[in-house]
Amino acid sequence: MKIRQANYQDISKLAELFDLYRQFYGQKSNLAGASRYLIDRMEHNQSIIFLAEEPNTGNLVGFTQLYPVFSSISMQRSYILNDLYVKSENRKQGIAKLLIHEAKSFTKFFQGKGLELSTSMNNKDARALYEKEGFVQETEFLSYFWKAI
Repeated sequence: MKIRQANYQDISKLAELFDLYRQFYGQKSNLAGASRYLIDRMEHNQSIIFLAEEPNTGNLVGFTQLYPVFSSISMQRSYILNDLYVKSENRKQGIAKLLIHEAKSFTKFFQGKGLELSTSMNNKDARALYEKEGFVQETEFLSYFWKAI
């Protein structure tokens, strides 16, 4: 499996994966919206997307998307691993682990403080993988969210 950073030539295939990811979390399919969203992130350098690509076919089977954030207290950059998705037929092959390792390597290379993520309480497979990969459930700070709409 080849892990690499996404570029503009990947948008149509990546949008299909991104749309499947959103559907996994209960959203309606919106391929055009997925394409616009991904293009906008790339054009404004607002995220880093890594792809899992089958080397023989060029088919994309998974992705992860990182968003940079900054800490005033530590004066360092961190990344939010916001999206991680592997097509259902390609799961249990270590692809998610490869994508996480690429995200970790990227973070270290650019001297980031670390990676932050959140997942559904019910997503036991993902939680087990994250814990196996060294992610620790936050206990020091409480998270709050204000919903504008």
